Amino acid sequence: MPTRRSLLGGVAGLGSALLLSACSSGGSSSPESSASARKDGAPSRIVATSTGHLDHCLALGIMPVGMTVAVAAATNSSGIPDFLKGEFGADFDLDAIEIVGERANPDLEKIAELEPDLILSNKRAETQLEQELTGIAEVVKTNGGSENFKDDLGIVAEALGEEAKGRTLLEDYEKRAREWGRKRGTQESVSLVRSKGDQYLYFGKHSLASIVAEDSGLIRPESQRFDDRPSHELSLEKVELLDADWLFHAFPEGKASPTESDLWKELDVVEAGHAFPVDVDPWFLNASVVAANRVLDDMQKFMA
Repeated sequence: MPTRRSLLGGVAGLGSALLLSACSSGGSSSPESSASARKDGAPSRIVATSTGHLDHCLALGIMPVGMTVAVAAATNSSGIPDFLKGEFGADFDLDAIEIVGERANPDLEKIAELEPDLILSNKRAETQLEQELTGIAEVVKTNGGSENFKDDLGIVAEALGEEAKGRTLLEDYEKRAREWGRKRGTQESVSLVRSKGDQYLYFGKHSLASIVAEDSGLIRPESQRFDDRPSHELSLEKVELLDADWLFHAFPEGKASPTESDLWKELDVVEAGHAFPVDVDPWFLNASVVAANRVLDDMQKFMA
């Protein structure tokens, strides 16, 4: 097996050749030009470097050959969230997807051995990592972040030659949300909180679930309309910031949870019976149209 040093030397040379070829043909590394230039068929061997990429590939009918995970030790044998297994497990052999290391530090040798013809990355990746990936295969970059999931679906769909399907997926989701909002006819507020280790995080306008709420004609509590970053840390003494018409929370077993505290129990939303536990993966960790549909399903179920 080649060493990491020899592999990086080889992929660097390959990257130079790819760049030279692009320059000589007047090409660009943008998703638009790379997708339109691919005239002899869409890519079939894809490596996804985020769960959002994985979600969108599966929704578009294509299973990646490789994927990275958020941490070295995945929560299960495949590193694939349970909600994705439930959605796509009958259609794809998800266990066949090769884990190629951590998201921030992928195993370049494993990626190269898969012989991908497309690697999905995002603009938040470090420059050095992007250069190394480009040396292995064509790289298409999405924006990253929950607030960009709709645009990112379009970028992935174009890269895979599935633009029409991507538009349909987004239109169907937005139509569902819009029609449900019209049927409810009320502009109620939705509060969002989860635990991360020993911390509590409450979420602003850029979280996926907040976007789903907005698409459905719902609003956020005044304390959760910030847009400087997706979430803010919450101290238990400030738990009143969570009060709203509806509250959705993710406190996984074994993690910090305020639900037994008196301050939590005294919240109006809790006393009204409108506080519900939800799956942390689609609600707070994934950014895709698949996750958005799951969040919408949950809202419709709990807010009936």
